[in-house]
Amino acid sequence: MENHCIMVYFSIRASKKNKKGLSPIEASISYNGERIYFSTGKFAKASDWNKQKQTMKGSTQEAQLINDYLIELRNKIYEKEVELMKRGYMVTVHLLKDAIYNKVESLKDKTLMQVISEYNENKNKLLGKGISKASLYSFEHSRNLLLEFMQKEYDRDDILLNEINIGFMQLFHTFLLSDKGMAQNTCTKHLKYLKSIVTLAVSNNYISYNMLANYKIERKPVDIDFLTEEELRRIINFDTPIPRLEKARDFFLFGCFTGLAYIDIKTLKLEHFEKDDEGRIWIKKKRVKTGVLSRIPLLPMAKMILEKYRDCDKLIPIQDASDINKYLKDIALYCHIDKHITFHTSRHTFASTVTLANNVSLEVVSKMLGHTNTRMTTHYAKLLDKYIGEQMDNITDIYTEDNNKE
Repeated sequence: MENHCIMVYFSIRASKKNKKGLSPIEASISYNGERIYFSTGKFAKASDWNKQKQTMKGSTQEAQLINDYLIELRNKIYEKEVELMKRGYMVTVHLLKDAIYNKVESLKDKTLMQVISEYNENKNKLLGKGISKASLYSFEHSRNLLLEFMQKEYDRDDILLNEINIGFMQLFHTFLLSDKGMAQNTCTKHLKYLKSIVTLAVSNNYISYNMLANYKIERKPVDIDFLTEEELRRIINFDTPIPRLEKARDFFLFGCFTGLAYIDIKTLKLEHFEKDDEGRIWIKKKRVKTGVLSRIPLLPMAKMILEKYRDCDKLIPIQDASDINKYLKDIALYCHIDKHITFHTSRHTFASTVTLANNVSLEVVSKMLGHTNTRMTTHYAKLLDKYIGEQMDNITDIYTEDNNKE
């Protein structure tokens, strides 16, 4: 007897009856943790149904006809399973149901990559109207990751929409974590993108069912680190003969004293600098991520770094993001800073230690950071309050211990 990966089960829905008092006989297909129900088109009395054998009781002509039909339907389901596998499809219960009703050929008109192209093109039209360049880049990056995943896992460049299931999502998630070495929260962005594509496909009636609707994407809470004033001074005073570490230190400090994100520093040009009537130099630049304008007065430390690299081809010849983050780990080690420092720590440090800790108002910091509202900036203020509270707790503990000794 041939082995099959799927399970076919017939049952009668006794709770539902037609005008003749007959209940519908249903078929269910189970495969890889998924199950789908559909009507066989046959009806019978619930009392005439053998639940254990999944057949009609008795030997009447009507019972024999229904039983023969169910045998044929079961065989057809198995045949379609084999056919789909031979043709290179990833079998899902929804694809199998469509194959039974000979709908698979029509589904070839819409594949995952086709819907992705449609999605990305629509988002491109919204550039500057709620969609930033950074978002478009992210969408394209997610597309390329999905393509790379399918080529590795299935040796294919595309799949039918009905081939996508929870298993596909789980394998893609594993690919991002293991093969690409991504953190959970980075994976979240790409998994949500895939869910958005499937949602669009359902909305446009390319498929009738969102097979990823129940897939939960969890985001881990992130501890945002910033440098204290003492730690910042250690990096300012860090002297090294190693050029790559010297540059990493300088560009990190430029971020600490401007609050600009890595991509905004990388794309910084002379046209983004303005001098006001009182001689102050300002950086006025729209954030790549959001398109919101940042307005930042140029502090002396940032100005010194610009002067240092004035003869370079680029205004700020910043290193690649992955490289600079590696160098910052070394710098933290040399400076005895026991924190996980990345380039984005510089933005957090500007918001907390450089500005808020020096009584710059929340509203002003929000404008400089290019936040759309002060709610985003309030998060940094809370972090600063937490740090101050912890330091005061330490002082309280010291004096408590002294009193106990007396």
